[in-house]
Amino acid sequence: MSEANAGTKTQSDPNTRVACDTLLSEVERLKGMLQGADTDYSVEIGSILWFLGDAIGSVLDGIKKDLRAEASTQLGGGTGTASFDGTDLGTASVNVPKASLRVPKGKDLDAIKSAIGGDFTLFFEEVTTYKPRAEFDERVTNLTNPLHQQILLNSIERVEPTPRVSFRRNTPPKAAPASTPAPAVSGTDPASLLDD
Repeated sequence: MSEANAGTKTQSDPNTRVACDTLLSEVERLKGMLQGADTDYSVEIGSILWFLGDAIGSVLDGIKKDLRAEASTQLGGGTGTASFDGTDLGTASVNVPKASLRVPKGKDLDAIKSAIGGDFTLFFEEVTTYKPRAEFDERVTNLTNPLHQQILLNSIERVEPTPRVSFRRNTPPKAAPASTPAPAVSGTDPASLLDD
């Protein structure tokens, strides 16, 4: 990332506006094509948008990596927020939070607790979480105490999962080599040669 882009406006580049307007107009055009479209047509447009989003996301990942590095330099490796201006209408900010500690998965805390002894709680706090068992519905239904049923049913909420949708773009077949068209018969409409 150039120094010119780190918090300083440079001369506006009209090409960025044109590129942005072009992308947006194409997305709007695809959106318009969805009006009253059949499912297969919607799938085709969805796969195009997914493909574009994936390509854009890949480019954004590179930009984000550069901005994180630039922010780290700007903040001297500390925490805080670094702000950047684009060459025209764009701005970006990178929020660098304070590092946090966590216990890695698979770490044997019982062994550590045993080794540290009573001081263990000075360094770790116990967090207990509960989740409904897989048999929750069946067991609540089989309860004979209606008060317990009501208490249990009021203790949970049912979360309907959102169905996942994925798209894929098949690799287009390679174009056949261009062949030299046969010369048209003089005085004959070429399209008429296709008639039986």
